[in-house]
Amino acid sequence: MANLGYIQVVRHCNHLCGFCSNPTTPYSHDFESMRPLVDDFVARGYFGVILTGGEPTLHPDLPRICAYARDQGLHVRMITNGHRLADRQFAKDMANAGLQLAHVSIYSVRPDVEEALRGTKDTLPRAFAALDNAGAEGIEVNINCVINKLNASHLDENVRHLVRHHPHVRHFVWN
Repeated sequence: MANLGYIQVVRHCNHLCGFCSNPTTPYSHDFESMRPLVDDFVARGYFGVILTGGEPTLHPDLPRICAYARDQGLHVRMITNGHRLADRQFAKDMANAGLQLAHVSIYSVRPDVEEALRGTKDTLPRAFAALDNAGAEGIEVNINCVINKLNASHLDENVRHLVRHHPHVRHFVWN
């Protein structure tokens, strides 16, 4: 089993998921405060780091943080809602910085259900674009899904749709 450490690079998000376990706060690491965290994982022999939040892509130094962790020999992963990875240049920047795996959160392929769960309109097309951009840039892609009463009846539909339309998705993580 891989030994992975988590770094919450920000505590805020651009979505309003009602089940989120990371409440928004104004606290945010800067690059200098993250370096010792990365160095500690390396010193303790960790395999990798998972960059998380809130929404980690909202951190202005995320590519720099990613590159530092990768340069220290860590396998770099990120849990994201995909909003910024929908921008192809940002996906390219993250790939060039050394991001190796993106866990993109998608809770339902039904737009009305996804919108209700995210508390934000029109998130599904951006999440799909994030999957495709990450895959095109060589970043492995997993789907992160929180099972709840709004999506439990159609999880199989989600899997079929995602595998059919985004064949580079490697794995599904169910919470």
